[in-house]
Amino acid sequence: EHLNTTPVHLLDEVNCCSDSAVVEELDAIYCSGIGLQYTHIPDLEKQAFLTHLLENPPFLDNEVAIDVAKVALRSESVDRFLGLKFSNLKQYGCEGAEGTLAFLQFVFKQCTANQINDVVIAMPHRGRISILTELLHFPYDRLLHKFSGNYEFHEEERGIGDVLSHLWTSVTLSECDNLNVTLLPNPSHLEVASSVALGKVRAKMKDLGTEPFYGDTESYPLPVLIHGDAAFAGQGVSFENAQMSKLPGFNTHGTVHLITNNMIGFTSHLNNRSSSFSVADIGKMYDVPVLTVNGLDVNAVHHAVAIAMAWRSQYKEDIIVDLQCYRLYGHNQHDEPRFTNPRMYDVIDKLQSLPVSMSQQLISNGVVPPDFISDLQTTCTSELSEVYSNLKDDFMPEKTCFAKKWNGITQASEHLTTWDTGYPIPALQQIGLKSVELPPDFRPHQTLYRAHINKRRAMMESGEKIDWSMAESLAFGSLLQQGFNVRISGEDVPRGTFSHRHITLYDQTSENPHTPINHMTPDQATQVEAVNSFLSEEGVVGFEYGYSLENPNNLTIWEAQFGDFFNPAQVIYDQFTVSGESKWILQTGLVSLLPHGYDGNGPDHTSARPERWLQLSDSKEERADGDNVNVQVVNVTTPAQYFHLLRRQMIRPFRKPLVVMSPKSLLRSPEAVSHIQEFDSGTTFHRVLGDNKVEASRVKRVLICSGKHFYTLRNRRSELGDSTTAIIRVEELCPFPSHDLQQELLKYKNAEFVWAQEEARNQGPWNFVRTRVEHILGIKLKYAGRSECAAAAVGVPKWHAQEINEILKDAFSHLK
Repeated sequence: EHLNTTPVHLLDEVNCCSDSAVVEELDAIYCSGIGLQYTHIPDLEKQAFLTHLLENPPFLDNEVAIDVAKVALRSESVDRFLGLKFSNLKQYGCEGAEGTLAFLQFVFKQCTANQINDVVIAMPHRGRISILTELLHFPYDRLLHKFSGNYEFHEEERGIGDVLSHLWTSVTLSECDNLNVTLLPNPSHLEVASSVALGKVRAKMKDLGTEPFYGDTESYPLPVLIHGDAAFAGQGVSFENAQMSKLPGFNTHGTVHLITNNMIGFTSHLNNRSSSFSVADIGKMYDVPVLTVNGLDVNAVHHAVAIAMAWRSQYKEDIIVDLQCYRLYGHNQHDEPRFTNPRMYDVIDKLQSLPVSMSQQLISNGVVPPDFISDLQTTCTSELSEVYSNLKDDFMPEKTCFAKKWNGITQASEHLTTWDTGYPIPALQQIGLKSVELPPDFRPHQTLYRAHINKRRAMMESGEKIDWSMAESLAFGSLLQQGFNVRISGEDVPRGTFSHRHITLYDQTSENPHTPINHMTPDQATQVEAVNSFLSEEGVVGFEYGYSLENPNNLTIWEAQFGDFFNPAQVIYDQFTVSGESKWILQTGLVSLLPHGYDGNGPDHTSARPERWLQLSDSKEERADGDNVNVQVVNVTTPAQYFHLLRRQMIRPFRKPLVVMSPKSLLRSPEAVSHIQEFDSGTTFHRVLGDNKVEASRVKRVLICSGKHFYTLRNRRSELGDSTTAIIRVEELCPFPSHDLQQELLKYKNAEFVWAQEEARNQGPWNFVRTRVEHILGIKLKYAGRSECAAAAVGVPKWHAQEINEILKDAFSHLK
């Protein structure tokens, strides 16, 4: 009585039959190769929809079945060939899980039927090679070239490569009406690529339309996430991805999840994987239906795909398919699984593989000739053998990167370059005023009139005292005018953790949001998407990284609530952001804003750990860096510098991740402001800022520093009335600006040089800077800063104050 629709059940057609006929029908539906868990879903209409789909299985056409059998047989042949030719290499074959291939074939065909043009796949290592070669047309010569120990990309695509099980591709399948399919690379940290795929799909959705960031509802790009059973149940990012699935800033209108469930985690027993009954039970927390499928039953796999795609099309929500299968060998073909799972492998030894059993069924039905299996296996093996025997030592893979949307993007040079990142002042003044222009009937919070709206109007009228948030809005607005989109996400991002940004305002009566900068002109095509993220770092940063991969014309920013909040996302930064271009020739311009500064807040919420970011870089210790260094690490001191940094990210013809030690106390400091002339056309970002307040010939000590500490040092110098100390700011720590710094230091002929920092000696930039100044510039540096500390900072306010006095005393010790 609560249903809005009346479902049609297959059982309605046999309600006049005998009890035995009804039981037979029930057995065929509910005791076959597919099971459905959906009673945890509170919506009865959705339950009825799923019941109808379950009770009405689709017909598997013979031609489709033949294609599935061919792919499965070829996969089996590829695995065997590679196992024989490269027996010493781990290949993580698909044997025992060929149902995964059938699943994807059916998904691709459903995409064609549903007018879906793009599929993004994330998956772990097992079966990846079969999917690459047999479904996504990855060339055999390129595969065997890599298996033979060679670099997988063209020599002009500079990188270090990755292992066999992390190969990736992006391809257009002509047999599926030019369906675009991307199989993302994966690191060995299982599951983390899933959030990357979701972000990439979200960016594809953005490209389909601007407001409300979605295009045609019938052609949403499709994320397909393939999981290992133990990883899906065990890794926290699975929960974070599930939490994202229905959030307005992150949803992708339905993800199809496939668990290739071989019922074993590495080498452990079944009962070591999960505390719940099923590894798919995470779905029940979020009202996601779960299909459990016999991986050796192709008809059941076909039925599961039909249900999954219909569900996604109807409700734009996630669905999980738990494919019960096995792995023929252990964790890899060298592993002996019987050490720990002897009874399971007694059963596996007696099983007939899906490629053979399915093909034999087709032969029995007269659909294919008797020699179908042997002919296909022989043909595939012959193809592989021929390619392998003809493979030359000088074989060169084709160039595959920087195509389509990335056409025109190049890899960075070995030299540091300077770019005009300024913008005409009249246009900036218009942007500034438009950033606080509201509809007539919009009622913002009363405080914002004084602290935000009127303040910004005054900045634009006078051109003075431009603060951090105003500089950011000017950067955003100017990029929008030049055809770039901006996405910034994080906790409290629209208003800012420190209530400084207010890029989105909220009506005090209706609570409706309004982002003024998205309405600078009536026909504005580009937009800022400011997203309040849920309380997650790993999943969200992975998502934003994936978003940045899709289109180089999107400025993608993640802002941590405090700098040390990047810690839970360390695996994303390690495995993707700072190394992705080197391993996979995939560039990202992801900007990470990490509030940093010693303000007496204790061990947490103080440091963004600049030393860790600098250690992650491939900056050179004994020669000058170029733009090709893998990550940019900056600690800038003025709003104008921040403006130029953001614009530089998009103006240059290459993309590099940018890590900003962003300010806290400086956000409202009257000292940390800029004049509009510093933003004008012809201006640029300065890697090093010199000191024009002292006479170089009188200087006895040069303090070299970075970030907020500059203002502390300058104020103490003023208090002391000191004219013999110069203060040089290194605004960009990495790539290390050795030439620019040298030009500044050469001005001081009779001075000693000291690195001054507010971080502890075993932290901060000290060790990174010292080695480069000594090895490249030939200058011995002294140190003025906190002593070594196990945590980022002390937790006792009095001690914090004492430390400030001590490090300032050290910095100006030459005045004794």
